Amino acid sequence: MNLFRRPASLNVLFYFLIFAVTQITGLLLSFVICFILKDFTWGFVRMALVNSFILGLALIGGCYFSQRLVFKIKIVYVVALSFCLVLGIGIISFFIVLFLEPTLFIYYNRGAFSFLFINFLFIITLHVIGSGLIIYREIMVEKEKTIGTERNLKNQMEMKLLSSRINPHFLFNTLNMLLTLLKQPEKAETAILNLSDLLRVNLEQSDKMSIPVKEELTNVEKYLEIQKLRFGEKLHYEIKADCDFSIPPIIIQPIIENSVKHAMPYVSRLTIEVLVTQGSGRGRITITDSLKTLDPSMLNQGQGLTMTKKRVETGNGIFLIKNGGVEISFCL
Repeated sequence: MNLFRRPASLNVLFYFLIFAVTQITGLLLSFVICFILKDFTWGFVRMALVNSFILGLALIGGCYFSQRLVFKIKIVYVVALSFCLVLGIGIISFFIVLFLEPTLFIYYNRGAFSFLFINFLFIITLHVIGSGLIIYREIMVEKEKTIGTERNLKNQMEMKLLSSRINPHFLFNTLNMLLTLLKQPEKAETAILNLSDLLRVNLEQSDKMSIPVKEELTNVEKYLEIQKLRFGEKLHYEIKADCDFSIPPIIIQPIIENSVKHAMPYVSRLTIEVLVTQGSGRGRITITDSLKTLDPSMLNQGQGLTMTKKRVETGNGIFLIKNGGVEISFCL
């Protein structure tokens, strides 16, 4: 959770709070002055409301300009300009009050000047606190943006590095498969055409951070069709997807490759199932084969599963080996 977010509603609440504090403080201060003078007069109340209203607006303006200028000029200049704004409007407020309530400065001059001076000092104190909080918050927000940008760049570089390692891995496995079809020219020709199409798509997708899961499933199906040319009815697959969401490219295919490579020699017929679902705010991809021999210890034995796990986690996903298969999930 970002503690330094600056939504518009938060700014409005902050400015409203500052304005309310200035009005309440000015009103209470006028009552205190009247109590000290032992002579209550509505003139002090009116003067307090007018003076506090004007200074409250000046304070909001000072804080607003501090927020807008904090990264455009030096902070010392931001503070100086903001202070000059409040000071200038404070002087204007004095003349406005003098014009509206001249009798106060004739009969209660000490009380009137004391009120204006104390109220102005309070506004300056509030201004220092408010501007300081705003400048601090803006600096922290900017730091979080920088950290977030650096994190995204790091993820992109790591994702591309892993993709660059997966593509040769896939090509090596597929070329080995093509060697077994050389004695069957028609199947070999079909497989080569399908392979060239699949490689083109994979190379295009490897530079992307994410693709729709159904697009990935289309590529997986092409790969399985190539494998069926080799194994025929010995290989069967089912792909079911009732939803679509974004995933890092080439994360399903290496798992399918792993099943074909390691499970096929031990069964008379291998069935591979790919199920895509969503629920509880997550999209899930479940990949299993009829042998169901996967276990977590296999992650460090080959590159396919290990790199796929890293790519899933780099993309903020969860990679689990459970029930002899793989479950991958992402927040939607």
